[in-house]
Amino acid sequence: MEFLLAAFGMPIFAAMAVIIERHLSNRTFKHPTTMVFYVSISNALFLPLLLFLGTPTMPSPEVWGCYLILAAIYIGYLYPYYLAMKVIDPSIVAALFALGQVSVPLLSYFWLGDKLDFAQYVGFAVIILSSVALSIKGRKIPKLNRAFYYMVLASLLVAFAEVLKKYTLIEDLSWINLAIFPGAISGMIPLAFLLVKPWRKDIVRNFPPYLKKCRLFVVNEFICFLGMVCGVYALFGLSPVTLISVNATQPIFMLAFAYLLLKKFGVPLMEKISPQVILKKMFYFILIILGVMLVIFE
Repeated sequence: MEFLLAAFGMPIFAAMAVIIERHLSNRTFKHPTTMVFYVSISNALFLPLLLFLGTPTMPSPEVWGCYLILAAIYIGYLYPYYLAMKVIDPSIVAALFALGQVSVPLLSYFWLGDKLDFAQYVGFAVIILSSVALSIKGRKIPKLNRAFYYMVLASLLVAFAEVLKKYTLIEDLSWINLAIFPGAISGMIPLAFLLVKPWRKDIVRNFPPYLKKCRLFVVNEFICFLGMVCGVYALFGLSPVTLISVNATQPIFMLAFAYLLLKKFGVPLMEKISPQVILKKMFYFILIILGVMLVIFE
């Protein structure tokens, strides 16, 4: 039960972060590379807090290779993700993450030997179809725009990373290692951006705006840090398919937070939350919840 509770912390914190990151990516930095640089550096600042939860051990050379790949994915998926954030609504960004999750059961089966029963496959299919349906506006299937391809790439990278993380947990048996080492490496990778002249100029030019919104960055990255810790700890006791299924509830929490910000604080968001849209989303949210129940109650 503790792993399942931790798993639900992942979509809750991720929903908060997406709303903040939409604000930062659209109103602070125009170039995604600059956003990736400052986000990654800020996120690494919280890693020492993990030392209060456990002591890292020395991984094997094979596991070090996995950590390097994970660190590269942590940086690599952010670029198409932030590009998509500039084009489409945050809740749709979250829904389109489901597109790449289709590969998780296949990767888990062939790589980890994980098998699901029929009800779990049905539940997972319901989650994927409902999540994709959230991104369809009107009665016609929209044309495949650039945001679609950005999110397919980002979601495929994230899906592969989840299965790879489970593999490293099996090999290394330390969720503290998995939380610390890839995060530390991914915090150093963006320093290489300074070697590219156009990127360096944009990063330096945007340092004053970063300082101006430093508090918002710190809050956002602390939220991302909490979501990461919840996800890694939950994966220690759950399968990648179960974790991905629980994470599919992210649009539900996102709509709730968006509505709260709008009604209580008057914060303008690009979320379209008219009564008709709310009814549509609630219908698919119910299906997602039913799908999650089929997956987690094995």
